[in-house]
Amino acid sequence: MTAFSGDRSFRVVWPLMVSQTIGAFNDNAMKAMLPLMAAVQFGKASMDTVNQQVSVLLIIPFVIFAPIAGWVTDRFSKKKVIQYALLGQLLGLGLLGTALYSKSLDFSLAGFFILSVQSAFFSPAKKGILKELIGTHRLAKAVGFMEMLAMVGILGGAFFGAIAFDQMVERQGGWGASLFVCGLISLLAFFSWVISWPIPETKVVGSKPFNPKVMVNHFQDLIYLLSRKKLRYAALGDAWFWGVGGFFYLVLVKLAGEVVTGEVGMGKLYGYWFLLLGVGIMVGSLFVAYLNRGRIEIGLSAIGATGMSLVFLGFCLCNPLSKVFEVLCLSLGFFGALFFVPLNGYIQDRAEENERGRVLAASNLLTQITGILLIALHAYLSNVLGMSARQEFLVILIPSFFIGLITIRFLLEDFFRVLFHILLRIFYRITVVGMENFPKEGGCLLVSNHLSYADPVFIGSAFPRKIRYLAYSGLANSNIMRFVFRLTETLTVSPDKSLQSIRESIKRLKEGIPLCVFAEGGISRTGMVLPFMRGPIVLGIKAGVPVIPVHLDGVWGSIFSMDRGKFFKKLPNSFPFRVTVRVGKPISQHEMKQATCQNAVMELGRESWAERSSMKFNYEDFVKNHLFKKKKGVFYRGKNGSEISHFDFLKMVHESKTDPKLPVLLKGWINEIREVISGDHFQAQIIFHNWMRMKETHFWDYKKLRIEKSPQDWAKHWIPWSGVLWGRTIQDNGNAFLIISEDAHIKDPVITLSGMVTKRNGLVSINALSDGPKYLKDTDSNQKIYKENTLGRLIVGYNSYVKEDNYYIRGFQDEEKINVQDIDEDGFLIPD
Repeated sequence: MTAFSGDRSFRVVWPLMVSQTIGAFNDNAMKAMLPLMAAVQFGKASMDTVNQQVSVLLIIPFVIFAPIAGWVTDRFSKKKVIQYALLGQLLGLGLLGTALYSKSLDFSLAGFFILSVQSAFFSPAKKGILKELIGTHRLAKAVGFMEMLAMVGILGGAFFGAIAFDQMVERQGGWGASLFVCGLISLLAFFSWVISWPIPETKVVGSKPFNPKVMVNHFQDLIYLLSRKKLRYAALGDAWFWGVGGFFYLVLVKLAGEVVTGEVGMGKLYGYWFLLLGVGIMVGSLFVAYLNRGRIEIGLSAIGATGMSLVFLGFCLCNPLSKVFEVLCLSLGFFGALFFVPLNGYIQDRAEENERGRVLAASNLLTQITGILLIALHAYLSNVLGMSARQEFLVILIPSFFIGLITIRFLLEDFFRVLFHILLRIFYRITVVGMENFPKEGGCLLVSNHLSYADPVFIGSAFPRKIRYLAYSGLANSNIMRFVFRLTETLTVSPDKSLQSIRESIKRLKEGIPLCVFAEGGISRTGMVLPFMRGPIVLGIKAGVPVIPVHLDGVWGSIFSMDRGKFFKKLPNSFPFRVTVRVGKPISQHEMKQATCQNAVMELGRESWAERSSMKFNYEDFVKNHLFKKKKGVFYRGKNGSEISHFDFLKMVHESKTDPKLPVLLKGWINEIREVISGDHFQAQIIFHNWMRMKETHFWDYKKLRIEKSPQDWAKHWIPWSGVLWGRTIQDNGNAFLIISEDAHIKDPVITLSGMVTKRNGLVSINALSDGPKYLKDTDSNQKIYKENTLGRLIVGYNSYVKEDNYYIRGFQDEEKINVQDIDEDGFLIPD
């Protein structure tokens, strides 16, 4: 093996992708051409019969040679199997060309049979080598591209074969036009073989010698596949899709014969239909690849199955020559890709390394048996019952409808999950950092902060494995939440059954299921990280699994957070809304303490904050832009009732000289603002971070904030910046300033803010005392925002730690010592 799959560039798969696309193109170009040639040479009535024969010949080798193809794929170099199979295609085309030159239909079918034999060996080899080339993490993306390009090759080949024959037949006749097309396809086959040379070698994992029994053991492989619960339904679904695809191909060709007068023009019509199908499959596969980044979204198959049944209903009702029929062809391709691409990726990912060739060969066998059965169904409906093409659409609609229902029934959780993820892709931009710290298998405990009702969805969409959650039982009071918890297998914790919940959680973790706990015990209504509960630590220690810290950044401001004092009933602050899911390194068992977990999560939050707040920002420009935005109302109200508007104050800042008659206080503010906007980078940086931190806490939502003038260091971080940047009124009340929102009401409580500031980071912690009804309930002690004789809680973007018996913080600057003697159990800073 030349390189570990995870180290290779995704580019290594492109030679394989191109080769398999050309191979599929070649096979299906000949498949589409032969029935048309038969119609020209032997009469239109023979077209459907030859089409059925060609379809069976394309499938039979997969039934006969599937077991030996699987053994060869596991036993020998997959690269060499691929190259010899492509050489086999050249041999088959040579035989087919000789037959066409000799004007022998039977000999031509024999040559086509050789093409099918090489496909039987090529298919498991190309699928089996894919994971070995690029690993699990990018497998879904690779499968999406492989299936898309394979279908483009299949339908593009059918389109080309039919159109090229139609273009040549009037000048060269049936045999001559066929020979010309065969020559062009042979050149493409040679190119396909040459381009496969750069495919990297991979490790040979099988070592069993050849046993003649392998030729008849393929049904045992099929039984083995069907006995694997994780693979059975995916293989059946994949087989159903390809079987229906073959049936649909036969019906479309038959439909073209029914609506076109004469023998010429049928190829153009059904070639165009196949082209539309190809475009639909390409778009659908790209959509699957987009959603499948880093994971396999099996729930898309449920959407695809439902869509396919609705499209078949449309085929029954509309005119084949209408625009609606064309849209339906596009839609069938799109929904078909949604159905089969995730199933194919799921099979390849879940099969073990030493069985993948066997499983894929058995899956191919199942697909071919299903294909033969549906070809036989078409032959019976067409030849025996004499049904028209549209009547055959009605027949296939019935099982399609039931399979759609069954797929949704078995993939209900995945169905809703993928719907949520589609909505997330539209309204949110989720950045994932540190996913290499998340184990690919085995149980683990995710410990995360909690800012909104959508946090489980954010985490679920970010991680490649299904995550289960531990939630408070009180959330399951409604029928909707009970359904959601049952569907997602969420464990609930209640005060009277906590021991039972812990035991069940430990059991799941030991079974290898990732479990997520929001360790704060509820959604933070303040925007700050609340004290962690001890329960997650107990779970991690008892289960003996790694604890993975996770931080959700940027969630405050979404409609699902408590931003602006309420959930849901508001518009998001931006569109699309950007969220970062940052995953930390696992915490070892001997370090597993409550404070360690919280510090690890807060450090991840600090990293996200520092990264986000420093991107693409010039701090001086930021201050200037917000300073000179048009603002209405009063900027300053003096103790004597005198007022200065925002417009007048900014005019004073603009002027080159300061009016000597102005109060000393206002002069100082004007000079301070001028210094910042003229190039005081460090002070502008402090102001920016203060502003950002206030926006991402609930203190921003208060209408009246009281800032005492002493200590001066505390006051200068609020005044005058809360007025010039936030557009609020600064009212001088003697020993304190009142910061008042424009829409403040006389009954709004006044919140006195105190806390800690430092020279290097600005605002660090806030303690908020209300003179009226509390913003948060007194009984909700975990959410309280004030504690007497403390400096409040750390605000967003900080982490704290102890070093040499001293407390330090880290914000957007390097570490900085703070004058506190302790941080209590509620997260409040105790001053020295």
